[in-house]
Amino acid sequence: MAVPMNALAQSDVCRGLSDAEIRTIHALTEEVRAAAGQALFREGEAGDALFLVLSGELEVLKRDREGKDRPIATVSTGAVLGEMSLVQQSSRSATVSASQDAVLLKIPASRFQGLLSQDAVAALKVVRNVAKVLSQRLARLDQRVVDLLAQADGSRHEELSEFQKVLQNWSF
Repeated sequence: MAVPMNALAQSDVCRGLSDAEIRTIHALTEEVRAAAGQALFREGEAGDALFLVLSGELEVLKRDREGKDRPIATVSTGAVLGEMSLVQQSSRSATVSASQDAVLLKIPASRFQGLLSQDAVAALKVVRNVAKVLSQRLARLDQRVVDLLAQADGSRHEELSEFQKVLQNWSF
């Protein structure tokens, strides 16, 4: 099944791209299906693609200190996952599993990096949009830490204050 370009055009990572630039990015994509219960990717694996959720629902899990996966978010249609893999080759920071059948649009990092190395305007605009998505997520995280600090008592307050200091080194 061909992935409709309008889903890509409406995504946060392709906001502001011209029709021609959307076609350039669309040419890199492939459709991926994930059945309920199937992991799309796991924390620690190599980040090799960005995913746009076309339908379905996925759960984002983060490993705690004891090694247990803890749910930290649920995402659905329109969500962007794995965006860091387009701009850096690092391991996945979380596990993402389908909580119900899902259809996703995949942009493989290797294809995107090829486009980026050509200084293609479409790729540069996507990187700009990825930076916006990441900065919005950091701003929400910062606010959440502030909210938790206001509610915390004793040792939790101290732990959260230390966490806030860590955030100040990279999220502003």
